[in-house]
Amino acid sequence: MPLAALLLAAPAVAQELNVAIGRATAGKDVDVVRLAYRTDLAPNGSRWWWPKQLQLGGGIWRVPQLDGTTRRADLGATAVWRAERRLGYFEAGFGAHLLSHTINNPTTRLPSSFQFGSHLGAGVRLGEAATLGIAIQHLSNAGIKEPNGGIDFILVSASLEL
Repeated sequence: MPLAALLLAAPAVAQELNVAIGRATAGKDVDVVRLAYRTDLAPNGSRWWWPKQLQLGGGIWRVPQLDGTTRRADLGATAVWRAERRLGYFEAGFGAHLLSHTINNPTTRLPSSFQFGSHLGAGVRLGEAATLGIAIQHLSNAGIKEPNGGIDFILVSASLEL
């Protein structure tokens, strides 16, 4: 019974759904659509260095290859540091992504399926439970496999708190 009492006494954890669309900055030939779920890691606040949210999600990419346009999928987990303000937010994130296939075309080389991802973003609040944001994201394998290619995206996102 003590465990049930602790669970009932725990503060509510904020959760949100996020959809993002993006385009690669170099060559502008790779597009991505992602759906993500976010949950608070620190509902009562914590040290500045502790991430505020955990984002889990997946996406579909449109990627031109040497032999034609193909699709890729990715799954990702990202720790997000977020500063909420009255009218919006600023955030930074770092995590890992697993691609369904590697990418090799004239402008983009991702020779490993495992990629690290980081992003910086900002957004505005649209009422009590919705936000609209923009972010720049970088994915690369951090030298795990050569050549250490990478890709940068500009992402536009919309979130709805649950």
